[in-house]
Amino acid sequence: MQLVTAAIIASLLQVQADTTGRIHGSAISSFNGLPIAGVMISAPEVHKFVVTDSTGGFELAGLPTGRHAIRVSYEGRETQDFVFTLDADHTKRIAVVLDVDAVDLDPIVVEARQPNLWRDLAGFYERRRTYRGFAHFFTREDLARARLAKLSGLLTMEGIVTRCFRHLECIPTRFARGILCAVPISVDGVAQREMDYDQITVSDVAGVEVYRGVPPADLSRSIQSRPGSSTWMGTGLPAAGSCGLVEIWTR
Repeated sequence: MQLVTAAIIASLLQVQADTTGRIHGSAISSFNGLPIAGVMISAPEVHKFVVTDSTGGFELAGLPTGRHAIRVSYEGRETQDFVFTLDADHTKRIAVVLDVDAVDLDPIVVEARQPNLWRDLAGFYERRRTYRGFAHFFTREDLARARLAKLSGLLTMEGIVTRCFRHLECIPTRFARGILCAVPISVDGVAQREMDYDQITVSDVAGVEVYRGVPPADLSRSIQSRPGSSTWMGTGLPAAGSCGLVEIWTR
């Protein structure tokens, strides 16, 4: 009888465990990607919350399954609610990117994705962590320190120079293995021409990633092109190959 009772209790506990979900992730600064401690991540409807530790990490467990509004608070300021759907016995990873100097924290609160297809500033920092040895990543802090007048100044330092050809538009280029080639450039995931991206005020740029060789798989394919952009050439195939790739993310 005792064995039967114990089995029933264990079964009930298992059912209970399977009916809750959890979220985990980290909070970082949009200025330089450093972790932010003391950020409150809460689910107001179920009166649960957690505060990020010194690494910016957090985990909020015991949440009922279904849709939940998640709210972020820091130093007396809080964001609007961000809704996530939780499945039973499943952990959802989310990224929290904050501008601690902004009145509204200018938050990005999103579910983590595969780095190559993650098309926002949170994805920028995820790729920075993943591909740091294969590409150059410039944060808002880096750009402020460089005191650039235009974005083309940064690209010039990376060996990318805009050249104008007869009967063709001016396009950003670099030499790859002694051959001059066009460098695809996107702004917030949309392919741009030189005249477009160089009109962006440097202070409005949140991050720049520069790939000098073949970019990671799927990264260039997720760029949306438009007529006149340097991303699409000749027969319409993506130009992002051995010439590299530049992605610019704005605030």
